Amino acid sequence: MMRSLFSGVSGLKNHQTRMDVIGNNISNVNTTGFKSSRVTFADMISQTLTGASAPTDTLGGTNPKQIGLGSAVSSIDLLFTNGSVQSTGKNTDLCLSGNGLFVMSNGQQQYYTRNGAFEFDAAGNYVQPGNGYYVMGWMAEDGKLPDSKTGSGMTRIAIKAGKSMEAEATSNCTYAHNLNAETKGYAIGSAIVKYADGTTETVTNYTPQPAGKMSLSLSTGETVDLDGSSGYPFTTGSAVNGKVLYTSKIDSVTATTTGTATLELSVGSAVHSINGGTTYTPPALTSGTYKYGDKYTLSGTINPGGVTTAGAAPGNTKLTVTLSDGNVVTFEVPIPTGFTYADGQTVNFDFVISKITASTGAEVTTANGNKTTLTSPLVVNSNSQNYTRMGTASDGTVSSVTRTEDGYAFNGKRVDSVTLQSKDGTSLTGLVGANYAANGTFYPSLVSSVAVYDSEGTAHNVSVLITKTKANTWTMSLQGGGDSVTLVEKDGSKTTVKLEKKDLVFDTMGRYVSGDASLSLEYKNGAASPQQVALNFAGLTQYAGSNTVSAAGDGHAAGTLESVSVDTSGVITGTYTNGVKQTEAQVAVAQFNNASGLTKMGDSLYQESNNSGVANVKTAADLGCKITPSAIEMSNVDIANEFTDMIITQRGFQSNSKIITVSDEMLETLVNMKR
Repeated sequence: MMRSLFSGVSGLKNHQTRMDVIGNNISNVNTTGFKSSRVTFADMISQTLTGASAPTDTLGGTNPKQIGLGSAVSSIDLLFTNGSVQSTGKNTDLCLSGNGLFVMSNGQQQYYTRNGAFEFDAAGNYVQPGNGYYVMGWMAEDGKLPDSKTGSGMTRIAIKAGKSMEAEATSNCTYAHNLNAETKGYAIGSAIVKYADGTTETVTNYTPQPAGKMSLSLSTGETVDLDGSSGYPFTTGSAVNGKVLYTSKIDSVTATTTGTATLELSVGSAVHSINGGTTYTPPALTSGTYKYGDKYTLSGTINPGGVTTAGAAPGNTKLTVTLSDGNVVTFEVPIPTGFTYADGQTVNFDFVISKITASTGAEVTTANGNKTTLTSPLVVNSNSQNYTRMGTASDGTVSSVTRTEDGYAFNGKRVDSVTLQSKDGTSLTGLVGANYAANGTFYPSLVSSVAVYDSEGTAHNVSVLITKTKANTWTMSLQGGGDSVTLVEKDGSKTTVKLEKKDLVFDTMGRYVSGDASLSLEYKNGAASPQQVALNFAGLTQYAGSNTVSAAGDGHAAGTLESVSVDTSGVITGTYTNGVKQTEAQVAVAQFNNASGLTKMGDSLYQESNNSGVANVKTAADLGCKITPSAIEMSNVDIANEFTDMIITQRGFQSNSKIITVSDEMLETLVNMKR
């Protein structure tokens, strides 16, 4: 009778354990990444009354007679099936599907979790906010992840907000898409050349020459732009003493502490006279830039008793004024209308600069952009006055000679534009830097814009023209059709661009055969370094249809991290304010041979156990897992199944309790037999 009691007790205990597991599952029905458990039972060892006997010649065999001693908990299994994906819209949340777990660390030990509700902390660390544990993975360097991505190379992921990206100079530009094989050619009849002076000329052969200016770099560090008045020839290493360097209209004079400028001022409409005359010369100036004909303001304070009126309107008023330079002058001005002059009042009157006398040491700037320090006094008394710069012994020798191309000339005159007249009467806009001949073929050019970033991250748009020359052959050129051009930037600085090229050649199937080019850029402002940009045309095709050519370079301006996003393989990509997307890190994923054997540590964390196996840490893609960004994994608890198990468990518990009560009644009957 005692065996049934103990069997019932074991059943009660086991079903109570099962109920505890069910309760835990239901409690975590909304826990992110939770994995449910189940309980399995097994019978306990049985008591053998009679063992089994083997068959004999006269009798058959008999089975053993055994009485079970109750049930036991065989296992509590962790069910590592996927939970449903719940979209959150938060770009730092990750949902992991498949046989894998995220790798976490508290700085000393590693843990594993399916809870992907992550975010960045104040220091930029990628963490689980509930406990502050770091999300582990691999950090990228300059946008490149390490080649080997295993557990030994893991580190915590940290991406600081506002992270800056340095500017990168363009070194390569790749062309893609199609050149129209059916680009129409026109038979040239004549060319109408329009010159910069406004005149035009009709010619049958147009062969332009580069037009520009020569620049000398002197041993003193000064750069001088020459012109037609210069005393050629100039040879590197030779002195420029006594040679004319240029002759150009005077633009302005700048006074310095070593070279003063004295101005002669003429009265204007607001002043009739000053000190009884029409001109006034203030003290010499040691700073400021001045142009002939510009306005110059005299400011001062009216002296006590300094206002005298003579005659009715339109008579004159005399003002005795102490100027800001300390001189006392008398202005004769019209009688004021609508206002008054009073002692102590501050007055300002505009004069016209009618003469500039500059001493040695002052600086003169000319219309051609040159600026030099005067070695002898200069008087400027006309707005069309020229200045001739003569070389001196202090100018040293010629270090280098540079030709700056800024256009094209034909028949000795600068060309403004070229219009071609085809034999069918069509007017076509030609390139001022290209050669044209009657009876030749003209093909319209395709203009592609190449964005080139210099070493400081400043963008320069260079127009590269692609022009068909004959069947299956195209050539490249710069603005105007030449191989060199000077670009004027927004800030007024100049950039010289030169093109080295080999014609583009395609086969009869429209496939690229050969051809390349490179751009050389030199920046006149001296801040950015000169650079070379290789142009790659291998991605082009030549088929009938339309021109769809596009060019993309590898440089970029400086930028600041604006946002981050994660893809299905766990790669975290940063988007910067300069439009560049750069890989920042990749989330690590661990896989176990027996994930159900992991030890629960609470807080949705697991650790390795003796039966889980060793963590195999790689990327999600390498392990056959998938990461869904902006989502989390829901609990895999099945409520319907848990409620069903709860009913079954309840009935099992009731049945075992009935065994105990019935056994008790039987024992009571046995006891009563003695009475």
